[in-house]
Amino acid sequence: MIRISDLHKSYGDNHALRGVSLEVRPGEILGLLGANGSGKTTLNRCIATLIRPDQGEVEVCGAEASEDPDTVRRHLGYLAEYPVVYPALSAREFLGFIGGLRGLSPADSSTRAQRWLGLFELDEAADKPLGGYSQGMGRKVALAAALLGDPSVVLLDEPTNGHDPPSVFLFRKVIESLRQEQRTVLLSSHVLPFVEQTCDRVAILVSGQIVACGTLDELRESADRPDASLEDLFMHFGGLDALMMQRLADAGLS
Repeated sequence: MIRISDLHKSYGDNHALRGVSLEVRPGEILGLLGANGSGKTTLNRCIATLIRPDQGEVEVCGAEASEDPDTVRRHLGYLAEYPVVYPALSAREFLGFIGGLRGLSPADSSTRAQRWLGLFELDEAADKPLGGYSQGMGRKVALAAALLGDPSVVLLDEPTNGHDPPSVFLFRKVIESLRQEQRTVLLSSHVLPFVEQTCDRVAILVSGQIVACGTLDELRESADRPDASLEDLFMHFGGLDALMMQRLADAGLS
């Protein structure tokens, strides 16, 4: 599971995270929503031990990220919003390389890689350089790399970017299978229908602070809006209702 307590992170005068506390339980898919610049990527990078927070604690499967980052990394799979792959390698070579980093035997790594290559319909392109892949194909390979080591905790930052509807459906089914396997998933996305279909609870991040967290029904009750969509609730808790209406009015569109 993930436990985050009073997390702060600044870049100079930019306070990206301001006292974030959050828990994601085993077998739970938690959706993390926020406008651009709200701190979602910074939070993911702190959990993934890629950057250190200025204050607060991140715990993954009982290991504290600052004190024992190697253990955290062993438990973790991370799909970044802009994943990095090696363009000169083929998908098969890249996944073999990731398998080696994960401590898998060549045979085990090859078997697991083939599972994902087949599922994501990459068999025919598996031995072609990644530099020639489309954005969607590259993200499929990056997701395969994130899941190759059977991590207990998975961070997914905008996983559906660049994907057509069949691929989005497939990704949703993969994420649901992680729930069934009692894995913990933190999913950041701007695609609200995808979040609503996939996630057990939703946390809304505004200017580096969690302003609401709960199931859709709990958020509706808290907002006193029993029929609100997730989009309505996101706008409400983010304080964006009046701002957006004013912008529309200014443009003569209200």
